[in-house]
Amino acid sequence: MFYYALLIATGAYAVLLLYMRRALHRLNKKNPERPAPLRIAVVVAARNEARNLPELFRCLEAQHIPPRYQVSFIMINDRSGDATAELLDAQRRRDPRFTIITITDRKPGIAPKKRAIDKAVRQSDADVIILTDADGRPGPYWLRTMADRFESGADMVLGYAPYSPQKQHKLLYGLVTLEYFSVAAVAAATTAMRFPVTCVGTNMAYRRALFLEVDGFGPYKHIISGDDDLFLTHVREQKRYHIDYVADARAHVFNAPPRSIGQYIHQRLRYASKGFRYPIKVTLALTIYVLYNAAWLYAALQACLGLADYALLTLAFFMKTGAEFLFLHKAAKLMSEQRTLKFIPLAALLHPFYILFFGVLGQLNIFRWKETKMETGVSR
Repeated sequence: MFYYALLIATGAYAVLLLYMRRALHRLNKKNPERPAPLRIAVVVAARNEARNLPELFRCLEAQHIPPRYQVSFIMINDRSGDATAELLDAQRRRDPRFTIITITDRKPGIAPKKRAIDKAVRQSDADVIILTDADGRPGPYWLRTMADRFESGADMVLGYAPYSPQKQHKLLYGLVTLEYFSVAAVAAATTAMRFPVTCVGTNMAYRRALFLEVDGFGPYKHIISGDDDLFLTHVREQKRYHIDYVADARAHVFNAPPRSIGQYIHQRLRYASKGFRYPIKVTLALTIYVLYNAAWLYAALQACLGLADYALLTLAFFMKTGAEFLFLHKAAKLMSEQRTLKFIPLAALLHPFYILFFGVLGQLNIFRWKETKMETGVSR
């Protein structure tokens, strides 16, 4: 009975993935543009980012900006203890488009990065806010490609932030990159379905008026993480804004993968820690997905003990893996990210362990990020 139930659940999972695959066809189809002058502010929150800022400055200065766009760069020095302040000051003197905001303390009731972004947005007079991180490496047409969508009527625009190519640890890097891309593929497909579920702060944008209308980060402002996907949730639940996803490779912002296994684990724990912060329908869907993967682990244990129905288990595995491949292959083609598809068979075997490990431990709020140990909320 268990294996028939697993097969039925896998069939439903496969149908969902194929439906999401079909939704991807809607991406990169823009409404007719209405070119108009736009004031754009690129906002970057930086804490101890001296090693990353010089290359970011080069990427920002290399942007191809149409004359109708008035662009400024707002850099927030958030309590840095390295040479971040000196680098920002030197860049401001070299390029007057750069403005610096300095934060020297933590404010109870709002998480540090959310506070930095909130302060920058409210001080800006731009029409559109485009966000990236200090370790983001946008291509020369990034800003222009993202901004184009606002001329097509978007209120919020999401983009992909692929990991930069690495030569070492090819197998581990391939698996990590595939996992990261799969989340972006889900973000792209669900946005096309008019119910975007996730995004990355390294590459996203929204109208400043939208940010003010929804009162910034609203009920999520105290949560240490989620300046990206929880804000997206806050906007989506208003049900009155047009959210778009740019799959175009010109809009990609490359960023560095985790530098160590420890950093990777804490990063994924941070991502998973928000599971019960989403609306109930999203939390319920995530819970079902975790339980589905728990069923796969149980099936794997039974297989190791020689107790499995191998015919049904094999059929379910190929159904699951095949649907995942078809979905990711389509997303990879649209987003110019075919480099990791060869890792899908191995990833399919490891994925249930990954989901259960991070899905459960992520709720304990034991991750580290910038600060030392993360608190459930903000400083007391």
